[in-house]
Amino acid sequence: MYQEKVLTDEVKWEFYLDGDSRYFRGYSEAGENSYFDVSGGIDHHNDCMNDDFRLSSVYFDDEDDKEVVWQIGYELASLYNGVSSILTEDTRKLELAELLHNGVKVAKPPKRNIVALLGKPSISDYLYHREFEKVKRADVRFFMMNLATEREDAYLILKYFDIEGSYINYYKILETLEALSKQTDIPISVDKKLRKAFTNTANNYTLSGLDSRHGFKQAVKENKTPSMELSEAHSFVASIAKEYLNQLANGVINGIHSKSFNMS
Repeated sequence: MYQEKVLTDEVKWEFYLDGDSRYFRGYSEAGENSYFDVSGGIDHHNDCMNDDFRLSSVYFDDEDDKEVVWQIGYELASLYNGVSSILTEDTRKLELAELLHNGVKVAKPPKRNIVALLGKPSISDYLYHREFEKVKRADVRFFMMNLATEREDAYLILKYFDIEGSYINYYKILETLEALSKQTDIPISVDKKLRKAFTNTANNYTLSGLDSRHGFKQAVKENKTPSMELSEAHSFVASIAKEYLNQLANGVINGIHSKSFNMS
């Protein structure tokens, strides 16, 4: 199914990726990275492009336990899918097709429900800052993943957006963003009319059915407050998340390099 890759001593674990190859290709062409290195996309034998992309990472370079590597892989995929959902609601999810250890396929265990920051990887300060600068220029998805390895606020936002879209989950995200804004003093703009339409829909069984935050209640009077479609709810909450993450990113970037950042 996949093109054979010549292994070196530096390649120990590799995930084969399924997903939107457009983004894998652009990132892989930007050069090798330490945190999340995507390679492949070229059939050298037939001299053409293909969709054979692989992921390696400093986060499992030194691991010997296949279970740990799989769980780290699941976590990286979750963060990637979270930021992708913020950018585009109906984006194709990244999936881990299989894992190879020194070229040998490793059995796939179930995903565990683990919530924890990956933290700073075991690399030198020089490589740490170089990686940050490289990924900042290469791809917004991987840059946000980079921030989410150490920043709890970025981590929570990406993890919530990886959950299936629903009024309940979007309500959780809105509450999380508002709480994080107060905690970190990163300001967000929440349109009062849109918020009212969203919460009105999310809270009411008559408008969102089984997806509402509250159960069935007999309607005492007609609900005249504007409602919001689920796709509109996603756009509403995602726009707030983008604003927060943009300001977070610019605050981090300006501590290293004076360049503005915009997550569009």
